[in-house]
Amino acid sequence: MGFSEYGAQLIDCDGVSPAHLSANGHWLIVLDQHLRCAWPEEGCALLLGPLPAAGELQLAWIWPCLNRWCPDPTNPDPEGSRRNRFSVDPGELVAAQRWGRQYGWQLLGSAHSHPSGGVQPSPIDLSWGWDGCLMLIRGLEPPAWGAWWLYEDAGVLKPRELIWPEALGD
Repeated sequence: MGFSEYGAQLIDCDGVSPAHLSANGHWLIVLDQHLRCAWPEEGCALLLGPLPAAGELQLAWIWPCLNRWCPDPTNPDPEGSRRNRFSVDPGELVAAQRWGRQYGWQLLGSAHSHPSGGVQPSPIDLSWGWDGCLMLIRGLEPPAWGAWWLYEDAGVLKPRELIWPEALGD
């Protein structure tokens, strides 16, 4: 059985490949507003819920976060700024995981915005994900939302698009 360790929490990745994502409309409004408030920078949030069952992933809670990304002074990236990068504070990650455990929830993944583009995960997004990670992306251009399940294939993370409610369109 394959497990990924993320933040000292084990997430079972074998046999879990949801096709559908369901979420409470209230939380999606909160998420949309939170991510849009960060524009023109990337906004971010953590996503909590039970592990997927029967091909469906249930998003139970949105944990809004501040984008704490800062460039590495030892490795300058002229392309990197909060306009195209995000980072969640490790303390925020631990707090969300501890809080979610009270309800039997796992850290399912993260949400972030692409204030200057589409909803496809970037190579950097994929490099920061893990096998069995949910990634929601709010883009500027239609479609406004993308829902992705990251899975490992031949040692490389690849995104699988999830089907989710039409109400989340543009």
